[in-house]
Amino acid sequence: MSDSSTTSKRTIRLSKLDVSYLANAQFLSDDLARIVSGATAAHDDARLLALDRATAERFRDEFTTRLANVGFGADYEATREGKLLEELIDRFGVEK
Repeated sequence: MSDSSTTSKRTIRLSKLDVSYLANAQFLSDDLARIVSGATAAHDDARLLALDRATAERFRDEFTTRLANVGFGADYEATREGKLLEELIDRFGVEK
């Protein structure tokens, strides 16, 4: 029996900044980087990704690992990159 929650697609909207960050992210696996490069254009400089739940979770896992490694300063305050990663983690986890 197939679980529809793993096969249904969700659309994730990425800003120009998000796309630029992810396009240059050395930490993404090759297949995830290809997905980002294939994002479709929206009407306002944004890009859209249509992802199944499993792929969205893979992105979240990569973002979470990166966040743990570089996302916080010495005082445990989120760095600029950390804040961006936190936003991406939320966006890839919640259907919008």
